[in-house]
Amino acid sequence: MPATQPQTLPAAGAVRSVRCQLCRARPAIACTERGDHLARWLAASSAGRITRDALKAAIVRLVVVTKWCVVTETAESTRDGAR
Repeated sequence: MPATQPQTLPAAGAVRSVRCQLCRARPAIACTERGDHLARWLAASSAGRITRDALKAAIVRLVVVTKWCVVTETAESTRDGAR
């Protein structure tokens, strides 16, 4: 079986154009090594930086949904569960 490439979220760069309201990560800086807080994705959506479909693509990958969830950039990195 051929190896599949992890699916990346192209909107991650646009999400980082806004400051995270939870951890105060500056624009262009990720919230954590793994990705960005869901709250930052929601703020980017409210600011019109990402589409509703991009937000939906991020949320559908989460196992648990809280404002502290970290949306990872690749689908494979979510196998251990979202925290």
